Amino acid sequence: MEYVSVASIGKPFGIKGQMHAFSLTSFPDLRFKKGKKYFLKSEKGDIKELTLSSVSIKGDALVLGFKEITTPEDAKILQGYTVNLNKEDAPMPEGYVRYDELVGMKGIDDDGNPIGTLLGVLENATTPSLRFKGNDGKVFYVPFIDVFVGEISMENKTIQIHVVEGML
Repeated sequence: MEYVSVASIGKPFGIKGQMHAFSLTSFPDLRFKKGKKYFLKSEKGDIKELTLSSVSIKGDALVLGFKEITTPEDAKILQGYTVNLNKEDAPMPEGYVRYDELVGMKGIDDDGNPIGTLLGVLENATTPSLRFKGNDGKVFYVPFIDVFVGEISMENKTIQIHVVEGML
């Protein structure tokens, strides 16, 4: 089974086994549904299958409750775990893609000429940036916004880049 990480567990919250969590998804309203099964994974790889019983969403801050966790002591054991969904149960909304599915795609300019291969997406800035390895072996970055990024073809595995002077 392939998983998608949707949150990381923080400290216990309250006396009923709920816990603070940090959202790792851009679509928390779509990803957290009461009654749905989640797979909590530790750093060691231990996996616990749990059923969501309550959720409160405020931006990236979450308070999650699971049917099988009823005390703060049980919740504390899960601190540091990641909350995962079966990838099949987490489809992307129309017009959106998962960053990991873009890795390895070929960057092409507006004329269809290859300019490099996507190494990854950096998310630590205000605007995510695409990290490419150019045909000359040098790494370059492209802000992941419409001004610079055109059509993304999952079928052809290409990302159209509107190249400006100095980008490459």
